[in-house]
Amino acid sequence: MGSSGKPVVVLLQGAFQLPDVYHKFARLIESHGFPVVQPSYPSLAGQDEPDFTKKTLADDVQVVEAAIRKLVEDENKTVVVAMHSYGGLVGAESVPEDLTLKRRKERGLSGGVAYFFYNAAFVMPKGQSVATAVGDSPNHDHWDGRFKMRDPLTTMYHDMPEDEAKLWADKVVAQSNAIKDTVMTRCAYTYVPSTYVVCTEDRAVPAPVQEMFAHTAGSTVKKIDAGHSAMLSRPETVAHLLEEVLACQDVTQ
Repeated sequence: MGSSGKPVVVLLQGAFQLPDVYHKFARLIESHGFPVVQPSYPSLAGQDEPDFTKKTLADDVQVVEAAIRKLVEDENKTVVVAMHSYGGLVGAESVPEDLTLKRRKERGLSGGVAYFFYNAAFVMPKGQSVATAVGDSPNHDHWDGRFKMRDPLTTMYHDMPEDEAKLWADKVVAQSNAIKDTVMTRCAYTYVPSTYVVCTEDRAVPAPVQEMFAHTAGSTVKKIDAGHSAMLSRPETVAHLLEEVLACQDVTQ
């Protein structure tokens, strides 16, 4: 665990990837004194369960909101939510306003969600779903209620050494297609301040699209020359940005 003055980072992963893809980044920021919590999504875990293809974004949100609520209400922790790719949707839907640092301070309570840190992450307004906003991407294969990135090696890991990129590409898994149907209802970026890290070499979510997402969220924008999985290919750079942002915002316990 980190020093008492640093917030807990809730790390929310993207689609098609199991938590171990983010362990390198998580261990790095833990070594800098930030405790890390990384919830596991039902829409990715339990692939052999009979109801796997019924798991939606709402199921992922339920798990993440419970984890954040425990940190804030039971442990009075200050929380920063770091989101990558699909995790941007999960995070924005998982934080009710009563769990924010600002609202809890107004009620004389300690702890709360203080900040959002987006990294090549999706942002959508209320009333939209992945199905209505994006539809079926030509980069995806679909079958039996599941979908998966067709060519992760060149789409998500192209800026990494070839052997390392292949290692992670081989670990890509299918996700429940039902996540696409969940309509956004909360959009916490409207009341949680944020920074958005645009990855300029991203082939999965092009930089202009990321900039549009950042505008929707009202985020402060930072840019790095990296592909889609910068927390894996450029972990030190992303960690430095996270620390820099939090220092400027004076986000402490």
